[in-house]
Amino acid sequence: MALLRSNYFTSRIAVRSIIWMQYRGKRDNVPEVNTVSEFHAAVNQQEKGKVYDKKPFKFLCEKGKSYMWCSCGHSKTQPFCDGTHKSPFLQIKLRPIRFVPAETKEYWFCNCKQTNSRPFCDGSHRKEA
Repeated sequence: MALLRSNYFTSRIAVRSIIWMQYRGKRDNVPEVNTVSEFHAAVNQQEKGKVYDKKPFKFLCEKGKSYMWCSCGHSKTQPFCDGTHKSPFLQIKLRPIRFVPAETKEYWFCNCKQTNSRPFCDGSHRKEA
């Protein structure tokens, strides 16, 4: 009886997860182009973040999906934001950059945070300080 009950609950959880994943994609209707990029304050930040690594990071991005690139350099999930900048103890003024790719392909994201073409690598890590 316990085995039967265990299988019943396991299958219910699996079905709920599949249904949730199907509806999740339909619920997150992200436009192909970031229409608010000119109004998004994070794009116009003058400060540069902490250097995380001197090499760019290659990542396969899906068309229409929204990605948040870490601009402060404190995130543990580089090159993407994990919300570390929200900590009141660190007092970080930099905010993540939102990126919505126009096509599915591999992009090179900056890890040195010194780029002038956020969130992409422009070779700034090669410059001597």
